[in-house]
Amino acid sequence: MQRLFLVGFMGCGKSSFGRRLAARLGWEFVDTDAEVERRAGMSVAEIFAVHGEERFRELEREVVDELCVTDGALSRQIVALGGGTVCRQGVMERLNGAGTTVYLRMPPSRLVRRMSAAGRARRPKIAGMDDAELRAFIENALPEREKWYKKANFVVECGGASDGSVLRMLLQHIDNQNIK
Repeated sequence: MQRLFLVGFMGCGKSSFGRRLAARLGWEFVDTDAEVERRAGMSVAEIFAVHGEERFRELEREVVDELCVTDGALSRQIVALGGGTVCRQGVMERLNGAGTTVYLRMPPSRLVRRMSAAGRARRPKIAGMDDAELRAFIENALPEREKWYKKANFVVECGGASDGSVLRMLLQHIDNQNIK
């Protein structure tokens, strides 16, 4: 079973890098937020509005539980996890046991630049925030979340790296770890 779990703060590129990486390797791509939306029949924002964050986290937990199954049918996957998915006791350890985890680390200033106003509207915790509010939110939340993210098997420093460089670092890690 070859699974690569991409973790990190919202906006760091887990989904976009994951899609590109999966296409390059010919692996399946799974986005946990998209899977939650499919199961619920509504967007993440709608789940938060109608059922609350706790229900969203329950659905997210179900998806993670299924992804951590060691069945060979679930091999060769690149999995992009929501920014808060791993911020609960035992989740990173479970993911580390089911595959390789990679933390896409990015500074707040770059995260703000990557999240357009339209992109923010889809994210319930930051919908309607301007750049200054978003930066303050990230600077407050990131240190708390990093204690979870840093449990990843590998960290990719994305601060000044181009998207192409990040993709090359991920491919190099896969090659170095003989994950293929």
